[in-house]
Amino acid sequence: MKEKILIVDDNDNNRYMLEILLKSQEYDVISAENGEEALAKARLNPPDMIVTDILMPVMDGYTLCRQWKSDEAFKHIPLVFYTAEYTGLKNEEFASSLGADRFIVKPQEPNILLEMLKEVLAKKHTSMQTTTNPLGEEMEYFRQYNEILFRKLEKKMSDLELANKELRVSEEKYRLSFENVTDIIYTTDANLNILTVSPSVKKILGYNPEDFVGRPLSALGSIHTRQSLAQTLSDIHMIERGETIPATVYDLIAKDGSIKYCEVIRSPVMREGKNVGMISVARDITERMHKEEELKAAFIKRQELEFIINHSPAAVWLWKAVEGWPVEYVSDNISLYGYAPDDFTSGRVQYTSIVYSDDLSRVSAEVEQYVKEGKTEFTQEYRIITKSGEIRWIDDRTWVRRKSDGSVSHYQGIAIDITKRKLAEKALEETLENLKKALNTTIQVMVSAVESRDPYTAGHQLRVADMARAIAVEMGLSPDRIEGIYMAASIHDIGKLAIPAEILVKPTKLTDIEFSLVKEHANKGYEILKGVESPWPLAEIVYQHHERIDGLGYPRNMKGDDILMEARIMAVADVVESMASHRPYRPALGIGTALQEIEKNKNILYDSAVADACLRLFREKGYQLKMANM
Repeated sequence: MKEKILIVDDNDNNRYMLEILLKSQEYDVISAENGEEALAKARLNPPDMIVTDILMPVMDGYTLCRQWKSDEAFKHIPLVFYTAEYTGLKNEEFASSLGADRFIVKPQEPNILLEMLKEVLAKKHTSMQTTTNPLGEEMEYFRQYNEILFRKLEKKMSDLELANKELRVSEEKYRLSFENVTDIIYTTDANLNILTVSPSVKKILGYNPEDFVGRPLSALGSIHTRQSLAQTLSDIHMIERGETIPATVYDLIAKDGSIKYCEVIRSPVMREGKNVGMISVARDITERMHKEEELKAAFIKRQELEFIINHSPAAVWLWKAVEGWPVEYVSDNISLYGYAPDDFTSGRVQYTSIVYSDDLSRVSAEVEQYVKEGKTEFTQEYRIITKSGEIRWIDDRTWVRRKSDGSVSHYQGIAIDITKRKLAEKALEETLENLKKALNTTIQVMVSAVESRDPYTAGHQLRVADMARAIAVEMGLSPDRIEGIYMAASIHDIGKLAIPAEILVKPTKLTDIEFSLVKEHANKGYEILKGVESPWPLAEIVYQHHERIDGLGYPRNMKGDDILMEARIMAVADVVESMASHRPYRPALGIGTALQEIEKNKNILYDSAVADACLRLFREKGYQLKMANM
């Protein structure tokens, strides 16, 4: 409920100015011209505080104060003197002896005056000023009263001109406050003609005060939307009944056509119980409304996002970066694992307690290492235990939150159940392993078949395979590629099954026709292997193992990077083994000659990186070619 203040002053302007100031702060205001009228109005409608002048007709302020503080109904209500008739400290002492709660000398800055009055109101409920007997004697009271009143009248007459001047200064200050206030303040008379409009209307709505002053209130219709105009008409009816309109938001149309949102407070101006006008204060809250709309939109978006998260298969986590990784947030869909969010956020369940014991040390060590390396995000796969005891695999994608000093404050992550994928991967691994075993058996049969037709080169394929594997390891290839190279090299001459045996074991130099038949073994090998199911491109590796970097190899004259790395490795291993070993048509040339061939034609016939790796193996790493009888 609004606090009510009774103003007592015989000067209409003083009452009016003070009334406007107090109503702008949402106080209810009652006014009276003298002490007698004030007492009468207070009995009908007791105020929360009375602010009175001293020199007034009928009953002055001192008499009013004496009666006020002697009345059981009023003595607890604060009384403040607000007067320009100040002739010395004795005035305040006399006022205090009568029970006055505050003695304020006019003029005061509006904001200072308001603060003083607020202080008095604030003390109302904590203390009560009591009346003291003025000097203990009734006659002494009247003597002091007459003495002070005489001095005041004398001073009032002598200082009338000065008082008027000060009043003009005060009015000027009020005018400046009015002109510089950030809110729009406008007043009307009883006929709803606009009396004043603060200059702030220009800044907020783009209009000048002169666009409205002197015109009827209906002139404001151009700045109202249909909805706000209807609200204004409703407000006017309430004002006519003497009611104050609480803060209400209106959408107003600025001069440039934009919509401005203003929070408007309206109050009737009452004089002698009559409604003589209206005062309205409009505060621009457009920016605040836009912020509220943005916040509302953001809240809706957040709700939508939470709905999406909570209905997705990915659980969202926020862990604090301390021991045990306490959970500060987890999405509702943690129910997929049998838990409720509160299980974790309450601390009943620690996150580390649901990580599978065999994985916990690894996961912790990885997190520590990632943080040490300064990573901002990382991915881990590990097992967790559901509430029912089931073990599930999850893919945990974590982002690291850091403080301004670089230390880690939180981890936030998205955990996706990958149990089905892991089971499928395991099944695939088992299938591949079985396939490799079957393929290895098949290869052994093929190797035996080739060697049975060419006993002079028995063991050649396996020696090439062993050397090719060693070169691949030296080059840092992945284990899977290394295994594929070994498999392909073990059967790289499988195509010789299609070559007549007498050509393969011929002890003399081959004719051109015979050599062309031998060169077909790469193509024949591809034809044999292309239908074989394998994790590696065995057929293509065998097809390319006689291609050369300069494009002068066979059967397709491929060159450079067009040739598979596996085939480039096998080419070097095949040449080294062939030159270093015995053949039906010549004795062994030796490993030294073979390495010279590789070094001489590095980056011409043979891949440079492969050649270097091969040379390092023999010259630096002590690799030795396995003998034919091994």
